[in-house]
Amino acid sequence: MKRSIYIFIAIAGSFFSCTKNFTQKNTDPTQFKVVSAEASIEEAVRSLNNQMAVYNTTKYWDLANTVIINSRYDVTDAGLWQTMYVNVLENLKQVEVNYGSDTNYTNRIQIARILECYTYSILVGNFGPIALSQANSLNNLSTVLFDSEDSAYGYILTTLKDAVSKINPNKDKLSYDVVYPGGTMTNWIKFANTLRLKIALRCMRNLGATAVSHIQDVMANESTTINSETETAKMAYENVTNNQNQYWIKYIFPNNVYPYNPSATGQAPKMGDNAQAFFRSYNDPRMTAYFDTVPLVNRYIITDTLTSTADDSLRVVTYPIPYLGMPLAGTLLPGWVSLNGIANPVGSLNIRSYSNIAPAIVNTPARPFIMLGYAETLFLKAEAAILGYGGSQTAEQYYDAGITANFAFWGIPNTALTAYLATNGIKFGTSGTGFNNFLGIVNFSIPQADINKIWIQRWVNYFPDQAFDSWCLERRTRFFVFSPETNPGGNSSYTAHPQYMDIPGRASYPSSVSTLNPDGYHSALTALGTTRVDDFDPDQQLKFALPFTVPNWNNASPNYDLSYLRKFFGTTIQSLQAAAGSGKFGYTVTQTYHP
Repeated sequence: MKRSIYIFIAIAGSFFSCTKNFTQKNTDPTQFKVVSAEASIEEAVRSLNNQMAVYNTTKYWDLANTVIINSRYDVTDAGLWQTMYVNVLENLKQVEVNYGSDTNYTNRIQIARILECYTYSILVGNFGPIALSQANSLNNLSTVLFDSEDSAYGYILTTLKDAVSKINPNKDKLSYDVVYPGGTMTNWIKFANTLRLKIALRCMRNLGATAVSHIQDVMANESTTINSETETAKMAYENVTNNQNQYWIKYIFPNNVYPYNPSATGQAPKMGDNAQAFFRSYNDPRMTAYFDTVPLVNRYIITDTLTSTADDSLRVVTYPIPYLGMPLAGTLLPGWVSLNGIANPVGSLNIRSYSNIAPAIVNTPARPFIMLGYAETLFLKAEAAILGYGGSQTAEQYYDAGITANFAFWGIPNTALTAYLATNGIKFGTSGTGFNNFLGIVNFSIPQADINKIWIQRWVNYFPDQAFDSWCLERRTRFFVFSPETNPGGNSSYTAHPQYMDIPGRASYPSSVSTLNPDGYHSALTALGTTRVDDFDPDQQLKFALPFTVPNWNNASPNYDLSYLRKFFGTTIQSLQAAAGSGKFGYTVTQTYHP
């Protein structure tokens, strides 16, 4: 960790020392003395979002429980810390240092501060205590002490509010804006206020009344939040070398092939069985938008029992299903004796039998990366409203509008939207009976309490770019119980149960922290409240999260449950025949029972 900070400080220090005593004749007029505010902000935004996209493909998608990428719940640092402090925060700090005294740059200074808060919100959500008040400062070269989680969140909320108060919408804006191209300062105000609402909702547990006051303040001024899709905060990519979307770079560029090539950087990311069990429980059409159909030759053949609309007969049939989620718990735990001698129904499948992430997500080099969107804003307002913290509409109105906005973003027809909003468990005031997952150890029923519905729809909406936010939401609310990762990595040996890992509570600092900044590291351990001599236990929970004790999953009694895959095209033989159509796929009736 500290290496990143030290590297940055060294760079900053050499910059100042090289220019401090130069005389005019020693100055090269062809060289830049100070980087422009636009260039620093652009580099910060691109570095930040590139890092988050890369982390999606290596860590966050797994943690979000929608996509399987075989990272095995790995929460060891892989460049996030250094990228955030060196490439992001130091660039933003230089904007403040170089232009802070120039009133012509007031708005650009506030943009830098807003982005600084956004970056710190990611760091504190990953690690808890972070270097903040002493970070990137020439006054703290040998030791950088860490701020507590509560202090970091307090700083973020206060700074966001202050930054907005200092923006003049009618004055200067970025000449090139990578988040709001050609936009106005009003959009940055809306982004900052919406981010403040989001962070305040996240840290209600640890900041209490302070967080609530920020929620109420934002909800009292809704016109200054994101209120349309055009106001979504996102960073555009281009089909230009080295400036393409990171998903395209990883999965398509190496061999210009989709969806899978063994010689590419790795297998295509797959839909997880947890996600599919949810989608199938509520006939959620977004499964077909988020994920790709499996080629017919590789499809899993399900055995099913169907009724008939023509008579009272029952038919046992086999047919291929177009979507299949990959099991998260693919390795059996020693205590799962209930499965002894029972063949895993999908254990021998070819990797190509599982549904890949949708081509539109990885196939488009210029696809924007979402930072904070319109649909998410509506769900944030829905939660604030249901808690009684303000709002011009009811929680249900915000909630329905959020689903509508998400469906519109993915181009899902209104007919499907209408049916979905009326589904039990989705519609306010109703409960929903969900399927079990592949192993039958977790269930995706939705209780009648409507706040759960809001959380669940936020989780679905965060796909694919905001998987970090899904992880934060899961830890804060535990809206679903997800099956454990039974082949874990990323410091799993430091848990009390190294054979499996539940959703990790936090990420661990880079190993350089304890060696390069031991005093700072010990201050972090103190702030975490741990009695350990290290921070490697992934079950350590952060203060914003719901208190949680990892279940003893070894004592579960799993059974292979494919209920969520059956009746894929409906409950009758006629619905299967209609889906099969004229040669789309074949099916076989193995038995017919007549009353």
